[in-house]
Amino acid sequence: MRRNNATAALFPPIRAAILAATIMQPDRWWYLSDLARHLRLTPSSLQREIARLKRGGILRDRRDGNRVYYQPDPECPFMADLRGLIVKTSGLVDVVRQALAPLEDRLDCAFVYGSVATATQTSTSDVDLIVVGDVGLADLAIPIRSAQDRISRVINTTVYSPDELARKLANGHHFLEAILEREKIFVLGSQDALDQVARREASPTRAGQKARA
Repeated sequence: MRRNNATAALFPPIRAAILAATIMQPDRWWYLSDLARHLRLTPSSLQREIARLKRGGILRDRRDGNRVYYQPDPECPFMADLRGLIVKTSGLVDVVRQALAPLEDRLDCAFVYGSVATATQTSTSDVDLIVVGDVGLADLAIPIRSAQDRISRVINTTVYSPDELARKLANGHHFLEAILEREKIFVLGSQDALDQVARREASPTRAGQKARA
């Protein structure tokens, strides 16, 4: 349960892990043993934190015979804010950032867009990721697969070289223009870094690559 400093400062480790698992799959009802298996913890170690989250109105439960299932409570007044925090830290972005870290010196930026960035994802939503840098899909295959295993989501990865991205934007590429106007969550780099790439004078290069890792 590796976490970044922001998450560690706000939540005890087990509570953070529960929040990351449940909030990233908001439609799923978790049975205690299934959640413990997913987190590689014992069910007894989760019970106290789950009870606190339930009392705080963050999780709700339902019974099915002798089983009790848990899910994020959609009536929680600060659920959107909490989801945003978890997505940007231990829930998703931090996991992808850790996976890409060995390639960081070859990357200009990487960002998540689509339903995850706009907080409209469901438990079956894929993660849409754009990576800009001097890498190819082969370089990303193992890191992205590792991140997928940790977040239990498919990551759809699109890779552009800096020159290619600049050229496509200069030519009025509708897909990229639409993405750049929408909500994004940066995994590596920043909006400034992306703007610098977009403004550079592009040279001919290979076509963009897109694949499901």
